[in-house]
Order: sequence, then structure tokens, then C-alpha cells
Amino acid sequence: MRLLRQPSPLSPGTAACIGAFDGLHRGHQALLRRAAALAPALAPAPRVALVTFEPHPAQVLAPERAPPRLQTPGQRARVAAALGVDALVVLPFTRELSNTAPDVFALQLLRDGLSPAAVVVGPDFRFGAGRRGDPEVLRATLAPAGIAVEVVAEVPDPTQPCKLGSSGVRRAVAEGDLPAAAAMLGRPYSVEGTVVPGARRGRTLGYPTANIAARNPLLPPGGVYAGALAVLSPGPLRGRLWPAVMNVGTNPTFTPEPGAPRTFEVHALDVDLGDALYGLDVEVAFAVRLRAEQRFPSAAALAEQIDRDIAAARPWLTPTWLAGAVLGLDATWDEDHV
Repeated sequence: MRLLRQPSPLSPGTAACIGAFDGLHRGHQALLRRAAALAPALAPAPRVALVTFEPHPAQVLAPERAPPRLQTPGQRARVAAALGVDALVVLPFTRELSNTAPDVFALQLLRDGLSPAAVVVGPDFRFGAGRRGDPEVLRATLAPAGIAVEVVAEVPDPTQPCKLGSSGVRRAVAEGDLPAAAAMLGRPYSVEGTVVPGARRGRTLGYPTANIAARNPLLPPGGVYAGALAVLSPGPLRGRLWPAVMNVGTNPTFTPEPGAPRTFEVHALDVDLGDALYGLDVEVAFAVRLRAEQRFPSAAALAEQIDRDIAAARPWLTPTWLAGAVLGLDATWDEDHV
């Protein structure tokens, strides 16, 4: 995959999707599928590009109301590559860009900058000063240059009677409904972070855990979860993935006082990794919430409950689920320096 951070020309005949694409959920994937369907008619070697912005426009225009992001930039790149994107264009979003007249935005960024053969957007796509640009403005502006504009209809939310959107995914994650989030994303919700030293209580209980300093701002509510742990960092463990149980919370059995810090701990099943994960970047995928976090009368009682949690987790962690738990583990990209 090719990675661009400035509007330089795409490969001839490229069909480009443009939007914020927070989460790359099934609605976003519908745009990619349409672009992939268009591409063969545009060039002998069809190409699909994903054009997005960093930071998210809401973080610039209304930071006090900006929702938590569903993906880190690294997650977005890996999932884009796994979905077959040939070029990922991540453009700096600034107030200056947001104040650009819609026709100037379309001409400078798309016609003269990226020069795609076709542009694919959703019906709610807005751009330019005052968000006055819409798909029809885009079509009228780009048509004289021979750039087709396709509008893909909204995708219904599979979990409730409304359109699918990033806000629905956030709500499901915040409520601990991970199967609903996965239904909207087309894959499990996952969090990226670095393994850091912890209190090592898990090892004394017989269940060593990796303590994760998460980079994603949105974690599910406190509780115990079934899921998977994958290694992102270069080295002999890169790309390895294990079924896991996770705890998000304050460890009330050991730290019952109010205001205890929130931790995110992951126990990989059927393997003892020792200290091999310290300092490594990992990704953790969530399958289902098994129970709420609770305080136990003793460490022994907690260990017995962990046994039950692992037994409850295993039916969810099938080979099929694990195979699609973390997308893009083997993804690579070449960054254009222009």
C-alpha cells in the first residue's frame, strides 16, 4: 500500500473514496466496494485510494465536542491495507482547509492535487467553508475535468433501525455491547497500546497478564472480556495472536479504595510469555463482555473466578473468530515523501 500525506497525483485510473472514515465500519466499506467495482473500467491496472484527514475534523472545529476516535492512525492504515486499499492519503486537516471555498477545495485537492479518475462519497459528505460543499457540488465542479462522482447510499445499522455510523459503534463499545460493535464494524472492536510493567499480581495468581497502556481513547466499561492479543512490534513475535481474557477496571480485590487508577490487563490463554511482551506494541480485540468487575474476599476466590471466566471465554474464541480478530497484522506500506 502507498501512503501519502500531501495531495500528490495518484496512479492513473484510481477511484478515490474521501471522508473522515473513523472506524472504517461497514458503511465505509460499502464505499470501498463501489470504488473497487468502478476501478476496472478506469484503467488496465485498477487502483482504489482512501482519502482521509488527520486530525479528525471535529478535533479541529469543535474539540470540546469531538467524540473519542475508534481507531489510531496505525489501526486505520492496517485495516485499510487488509481491505484492499492501494493508496491511503492522510491529509492534514486545519482551520484554513475548513474555510476553503467548496469549489476551490474540490479543484485544488482533487482535480489538481490527487487527480483521481473517479471519486466515491457517502450522501452526507460535506466539505469546504460552512460545510456548503456536498456531493452535487463535487459532481458539478469535477465533471468538466472528466472526474466522475459516485454517491453510495447509506448502509442500515444491523443492530437497530437507523443508518450505520461511527456514533453507533462508539455507543455500543461504551455500553459494553461488543458483538453489536463487531456487527457494525465488520470485525471485532480492538485497541492498540504498549505493554508496560504492572503490579505482577496476575503471575502470583497463576494467570500472568500484560498491562496495556492503550492509545485508543475509547475502552469498554469496566469488566472481564473474551478476546485476542496480537503483537505489532517488529521481532520474532510480530504477527503472533493468542486467545485471551481481559480485565478493564480498578482491581477492586486489591485496590478497593475509591479513585483507584483504571488498568487494562490481558491474559493470553495456553501460553506463558514471561517478560517477552514488555515494551512491545500490541493490539487487543474484544469478542464479548463476560461479566462486570467485582471485589472478591480473597485472592484464592478471585483465582477460582478467573478459571470460570476462561471456561466461559473459550466458546467465543473459535478459530474462525480468531482468524478475523485483528486485521492487517502483516500489512506494510511505503510512504511517499513529497
